[in-house]
Amino acid sequence: MEKRFFFRFLPVVFLLFFLPASLVAAGYIPFWFRIPLLLFSFCLTVLYSYYRGFTLRDLGIRRDNLAASLRVNSVVTLCFSVLMGLLFYFELIPGPYFPAMGVFLPFYLLVSSPMQEFLFRGFLFAEMRASGVRSGFLLVVFSALLFSFIHIVYGDWLTLVLTFLIGLVWGGIYYRIPNIAGLSVFHAIAGMLALLAGVARNM
Repeated sequence: MEKRFFFRFLPVVFLLFFLPASLVAAGYIPFWFRIPLLLFSFCLTVLYSYYRGFTLRDLGIRRDNLAASLRVNSVVTLCFSVLMGLLFYFELIPGPYFPAMGVFLPFYLLVSSPMQEFLFRGFLFAEMRASGVRSGFLLVVFSALLFSFIHIVYGDWLTLVLTFLIGLVWGGIYYRIPNIAGLSVFHAIAGMLALLAGVARNM
């Protein structure tokens, strides 16, 4: 690893991702404040991306590969839907859960999912590459670990496992087809299915 990975990238990751989630999980920051924290992290990341000189293409904001991204992600989302059905069938998840959906669900679909894709795929991949990370394996695994870690605020091991696994899949897709728009659409759908199925009930 190059020195800039340790002296530039890791401090950014600590401040933008690790520290906020840890403070919420430990109870130092109220659980409901996770949404303003996400918005704040997103705004800081946008400003930092501008400072770093990342282009829209660097961040996965592009149109030339959108159709390919949508095709691949539709298949993944179908498989994820089957997985949710199996988990429910074998009673490994509690089942339908609807409280707070009227407020949270539109926010999740239209705001949270695109922001998460920007943060954990678009920005992280661009920043890791700029910090000297060239291995596709490391790019995908590290982004999946961080994506899973921020879900520690829900205090649910199944949520951590599922977000890590789907983070690996989405990271792999992004590595091959760098487009956050396609990922955002199916992130929203998959997340909605997981929430309705009872995963992360503490939302």
